[in-house]
Amino acid sequence: MTEARPVPRILYCVPGAWTDAWYDDPAAWWPWCCAFLGWGTTEWGVFYGRWRTASETKRRELMAQTGLRFFDWQRVPGSSIRGSTRAAATFIAEDLAALPVEADVTLLGHSKGGNAIKHLLTTPASPEVPAGARPARAIFVDAPVDWLRETASRLMGLGIERCSLDGTCAIPLVTVNNCLDPSGGRLRGVPNYQTLVWQDYLNPYPPHGMKGFLARRVLGDLGALPVEVSYTQPPSEEGQQ
Repeated sequence: MTEARPVPRILYCVPGAWTDAWYDDPAAWWPWCCAFLGWGTTEWGVFYGRWRTASETKRRELMAQTGLRFFDWQRVPGSSIRGSTRAAATFIAEDLAALPVEADVTLLGHSKGGNAIKHLLTTPASPEVPAGARPARAIFVDAPVDWLRETASRLMGLGIERCSLDGTCAIPLVTVNNCLDPSGGRLRGVPNYQTLVWQDYLNPYPPHGMKGFLARRVLGDLGALPVEVSYTQPPSEEGQQ
């Protein structure tokens, strides 16, 4: 009997505004990546060191080996500050289309990145984009996804366009917010994890951080972690440069 091939697990991370450098330096995502893959700081350090010095070809190999994906806002006209969340969603859809159909995809959006994911989930699939992986779940961290915050962000020229999404979405959604960070909004009918923390290690406003201390809990609640936590080994030295 042929042994069943394991389902690829993907964590697709979409950052917010003022993050043009985050694709080359994905350090902010480390708690979520470690929780998703069962890594400690040592394994993350190995991956991070290789990512920072790798060519784009080698980075694609690292993504294929680990299941980690980082969105690059420099692909979008206007980049992370002025770039359109609707345009970003189009690029994300193209990336997902290139993944195996059976892939189990977790979308993780921080700040404006959450709005790009919101557009992705509310936009019908284009017939011009080949069928690929579909999102299995989505997490919005301190994302201005409600009507008031979307409107304010649009008036500020941040490239955020309004769209409607709620708990009737076909996949599980959650929001993660901080009482000390007014930028994070909620979605009707969607569970919310509420925190109260000042030092969340994001400059220049620490409360707007990644809420990484909740990563394992949130991912587990959404079914994004394997039942048996063997997880993924960091990539080997062979073939890396």
